[in-house]
Amino acid sequence: MNQDIDRPDALPLTLADYRRAGAIIGDSFADDPVNSWVFGKESGIAAYFTLIAKKQYLVNGYGHGTGDLGATLWIRSEFHQALPLLQSLDIAASIIWNSGLGALIRGLKLDEGMADHHPKEPHHYLYAIGTRQKAQGKGLGGKLMTAGLERVDAEKSAAYLESSKASNIPFYKRFGFELMGELIPTEGCPPMYPMWREPRSEIF
Repeated sequence: MNQDIDRPDALPLTLADYRRAGAIIGDSFADDPVNSWVFGKESGIAAYFTLIAKKQYLVNGYGHGTGDLGATLWIRSEFHQALPLLQSLDIAASIIWNSGLGALIRGLKLDEGMADHHPKEPHHYLYAIGTRQKAQGKGLGGKLMTAGLERVDAEKSAAYLESSKASNIPFYKRFGFELMGELIPTEGCPPMYPMWREPRSEIF
């Protein structure tokens, strides 16, 4: 095992890791334009990602983590479906409790707009990738992306993501993602940048 505490290996997450994944992504996305527009403060972002990791992505999908510093959430497109109403009531209640009713309304509109533009072709969807602010710039994001793409490429699949920061586009391009344009998923939301990666057998 890599003993470098500043650059831990990217290892698969289990359902038991859902709280850690949510806290990491909440920290990473604290200044994210889209998530800040929806949820406001970091605690609201972290609360949402904690529950969605528990109820969806670490049940029907998969993820990787670099200790307590970085995490990803992926899902194959055939499993990327809205949760049944009864399974999502606690998520809605958490959003209202942490960020207010307006956040729930904004989040629902955002989800609807993103779903309308989601590719129909089979693919692996990178829902979230993030490292804690104190650990950014140390190569952990690259480790996390490489781990996820190893699985994508093993299945000879395409991959898709929406970058919520234009400044992150060059990072994704390093791994073979191509920009599909700019997306405004709903009125008032900051722009998102959908990116697609064709199937391949090796990582660039």
